[in-house]
Amino acid sequence: MNDRSPASLFLAIASLSLVGLFAGCASYQLGSSAKLPYQKVFVEPVTNDSYAPQAQAVVSAKIRDVLIRDGRVQLVTSEEAADAVLSVNLTEYKRTGNTRDTSDTGRAQDFTVTLSAEVSFFDQANGSYYFQKRRIVETTNAYRDDPYTRNEDTGLGTQSYFGAEYQAMPLLAHGMARQVADTILSNW
Repeated sequence: MNDRSPASLFLAIASLSLVGLFAGCASYQLGSSAKLPYQKVFVEPVTNDSYAPQAQAVVSAKIRDVLIRDGRVQLVTSEEAADAVLSVNLTEYKRTGNTRDTSDTGRAQDFTVTLSAEVSFFDQANGSYYFQKRRIVETTNAYRDDPYTRNEDTGLGTQSYFGAEYQAMPLLAHGMARQVADTILSNW
């Protein structure tokens, strides 16, 4: 007759399971295993041919921030020191009303803002493009309801369209930057 208790049997099975789990994960490597054909990237200042108000500075800063945080490439301050050059041109900005104000149906309470860009990535060593004018589109929502300002009569708070767009722009820029970084850091 076996004199092992159920607790010791459970402990043995749990231990073997953990050993198997960690042995399977021993070769896991965080990030992409593919080596990029470039290490140093120069990011040109973003140009703005859209009607997005002063978006080029925010998008430029977010692209640099996302690439720095990713860590797979080094950003350099000149084209001459770069293996590759990233160019981003904002081409279109539009807003679409979603929900209408009940007191004024011509006025939107929230709207979708969409920013489109053309991205080019130039290989300095070969003098050719990895890709040219690749279209990227990012969308987010902007809300006129503002929970921090309240009308004493109605209890509702609203802000201007400009205020709503101003608050949505960093989200839009971050999403655009994430897509740009994914595009240049992925295997095409």
